[in-house]
Order: sequence, then C-alpha cells, then structure tokens
Amino acid sequence: MTGNQEPAVNKKDFSLTFCQVISALSVTILHTNSFWDFSADEHYWFAANIIESVFYFAVPVFFMITGITLADYKDRYSTKTFFKKRIEKTLIPYIVWSVLAALFMLATGVLKPADITPVWVITSVIWTNNIITYYWFFGALFVFYLLMPVIASIKKEQKLTVFKCFIIVIFIINVFVFFILRLSGMYPEVIDTSGIGLGNLIFVFLGYYVYKKPPTLIAKIVIYILALAGLLVHMIGTYQLSIRAGHIDELFKNYPNFPSVFFGLGMFILLRDIAAKIEKIGWLKKLFEFLGNYSFEVFLLHWFIINITDLIIKADKHSLVYSLIFPLLIYAVIIPVTWCLRKITVIRKIVP
Repeated sequence: MTGNQEPAVNKKDFSLTFCQVISALSVTILHTNSFWDFSADEHYWFAANIIESVFYFAVPVFFMITGITLADYKDRYSTKTFFKKRIEKTLIPYIVWSVLAALFMLATGVLKPADITPVWVITSVIWTNNIITYYWFFGALFVFYLLMPVIASIKKEQKLTVFKCFIIVIFIINVFVFFILRLSGMYPEVIDTSGIGLGNLIFVFLGYYVYKKPPTLIAKIVIYILALAGLLVHMIGTYQLSIRAGHIDELFKNYPNFPSVFFGLGMFILLRDIAAKIEKIGWLKKLFEFLGNYSFEVFLLHWFIINITDLIIKADKHSLVYSLIFPLLIYAVIIPVTWCLRKITVIRKIVP
C-alpha cells in the first residue's frame, strides 16, 4: 500500500483485529512479568526488564486503534448513539467489574470495610486505577470519549493536517518537555495518574494519521529505526539507571515518552504488515478473528484470573514460564468464561 492511498476505517479490518489481539496478549504479559519486583542481585530482573521493554507497545497500539475506529464515528451514527455505545461497551463493564473487584478484595482481606469511606469512593470514581491498578487505561479512554465529538467534527479534508499539528504540539509539550522535566527531577507525576493526562492523545492522532496515510517505504524505514532506537533506549537505559540507583529508575518509562512513542508507532506499522501476510492464510486469519471477539475482555478480566490463581497456586512469579506461558492460559480461560457470561441475558452487558 503506497503513501497516497487512504483506506476507509472499517471495524472489520483484519489488521486492526490482529493488532488488538496481540495488544491484549501483550498487556497480560506485562502484568505477569516481575519487572516491578526489582532486585539488582537477582538474574530474573534482567530478563524481566527485557520483557517489559519488548511488550511495552501494547497500550499505545490499543490507543491507536481507538483513534482509528472512533475519529470518524459521525459517518456511522450520531453523537447520542456514540455516547450510548461507549456507556454500554465501556463504562458499565468498568463500573461493574470494579465493584466486583472491591468485593473480592474485601473477601480476601486486601481491603478492609473501614477503608471504604466517602473519600475512597470519590477517589475510586476519579482515579480509575484506585481499585484495579490495571484499569488506569479506562481514565484515558474516558478522556478520549469526551473529546471525540470535537475530534470527529473536524472536516475530513482538514483532519490529517489538523492531526499532524496536534501530533507535533503534543510531542513537543507532553513528550519532549516532560522528558526534560523528568531528567531535571521536576516532572509532575500527578499529570498522568489514572491515564487522565492528555499526553496519551498522541497515540489517538498517530494511529489515525498513519492508517489514513500509510508511510512510504523510506518513511517506514525511518520509523523502524526510531522504533528500534526507542526500544533499546528504554531497555538499556532503564537497566543501567536502575542498577545504578538501586531501584527502578522511571526516566524512560511512561507511555507519552519518546522511547514509547517511537516504539509504539513502529510496532503498530509492523503488526499491520504482519497482518497482511496472515490474512492470506485462511485458518490463521479465522483464528485471530475468533480471538478478536474476546480481546477487550482480556483487558477487562485478566486481573481477576491473576489474583484468583494466586489464591490457588503459589507459582514462581520470577520464572520465565510464568511470565510468558501464563498469559496464554489467561486468554484460554477468559474465552470460555466470556462465552458463558454472554449467554446470560442479565449479565452479557458486562462482557461486551
């Protein structure tokens, strides 16, 4: 596909389904990895840092898909319908599963009845990661949804130009400047708490832009070089700084940070190229289309699988088997669980 072609956004686009499946699986790998259990004296953290860096593209790619599928929603339905769909497919599942998680934490003693105060409730509503830490991305999604009517209102003939300007502005302010602030030790961490920081919007605009205007061969090579550089800076830089500091140094962490932006963009383009090859293999295409029906539920439910499993089996979380094989089992468990829940009328709305 040349740089002059502009594909229409199609919710059945196989390349997006493939990206979503890989993104969902990668998120579970990030959350079963022992990266945040830092130890300079143990060999496991060397491998954990590599795994963390390699699969860090998952959320940026997920946000890119969000931009691609929603930035032109007005071509398909009204803004009223848009918000109705977002409430049904995202807000209701988020609220219900957060409440169920709180009940689970109460039952297991992680959360005490005395902890549930009015302040705790308000905090849990505002900061979407207060109950399930993995749910921080819902905060970002809700910000995207609130801004999407404005984004979708931009005229189609102007959208790519406007998006390019947004990408440049966000990159300068929320990627480059914030990196300098991090470097100087003055970074305001609260900005990205629960994903409500606007920096993640860069992925919404980037995804749409490269989808509607695929890069030329030369541009793609440049992007891949920058992506590899981003991966190596993230991986090697985090390792060296953390070992030196005696704790995890987060200079190169955070999604709207230049290593992640470059790497996420490169991986999105690479995954779409891979999807074009897989699409020609009938049975493999059908497999990923099947898995695509459950990818959002993997984002939604894997916290429960991880925590319930912890109660039953005391696995070695520092092992590579746990980090790389357990995510496949999580996906395998979530599929039949979701299938069963969708068969129950009063429950199916929480597993859209």
